[in-house]
Amino acid sequence: MLGFIGAGRMGSAILSGVVEQNVFPPDEIIVSDPQPERLEDVGKLGVGVTSDNCSAVQQSDIIILAIKPQMFESVLSEIAPFCKGKCLVSIAAGISTEYILKRISGAVVIRVMPNTPLQVGYGMTAVASSKDASSELFETVCNIFRAAGSVVVVPENQMDEVVSLSGSSPAYFFRMADVMSKWAAERGMDVETAVQLVSSTMLGASEMLLKAGKTPEELTQQVCSPGGTTIAALSAFDDQGFDPLIQEALNRCADRSKELGQ
Repeated sequence: MLGFIGAGRMGSAILSGVVEQNVFPPDEIIVSDPQPERLEDVGKLGVGVTSDNCSAVQQSDIIILAIKPQMFESVLSEIAPFCKGKCLVSIAAGISTEYILKRISGAVVIRVMPNTPLQVGYGMTAVASSKDASSELFETVCNIFRAAGSVVVVPENQMDEVVSLSGSSPAYFFRMADVMSKWAAERGMDVETAVQLVSSTMLGASEMLLKAGKTPEELTQQVCSPGGTTIAALSAFDDQGFDPLIQEALNRCADRSKELGQ
């Protein structure tokens, strides 16, 4: 039995993938959330719903903790008496396995970091390797997230970097797309057309990066012609300190992830 504590955007996206790919049948899933409208929405998938976190945990073998980092202290305190022999899966940035095990005894904890493109079936999820989970259990957890995207396995001590690279980074790309589309609108282009141009180019560039067998630096050079338009654009990146700016953003993200787990 699979349980969810939290039916917000991420929890609902994971749940939808699980149901659509039949990783678990709906009658073997229960979802807990305090908001009735959320339960009404996910209930349309045929899963069980409840506002009682403890009931969801008692009925489940694997529990996805799809809640914000700030909620962990109170939720873990609430469900702790019912977690022995269960598998808890945390999707929260900064919340380490150690943090959870200090508050829960007798459970197996697996830490994962998904991102919001799960909502459209293109998620990227990092799963921290676990010495406590059986290979079968670990594979089941990986399959839950493969249902809505791709999965990589990393050591847990790299999870703060994962938060920077994939957990939070959709917002970086959205921000860039926003600037580019607004620039086009200021020059008279229809905003929807601009967004389509930018987003389709991002998608195509991503596919090239995954499939071309070249490094990001090599692909950058491949687009450039001496004295051409791309070189002119990239010279602005150099002049404005683009590389150190991105590095600083990644550092701040990873540092905040560490802070959340303390």
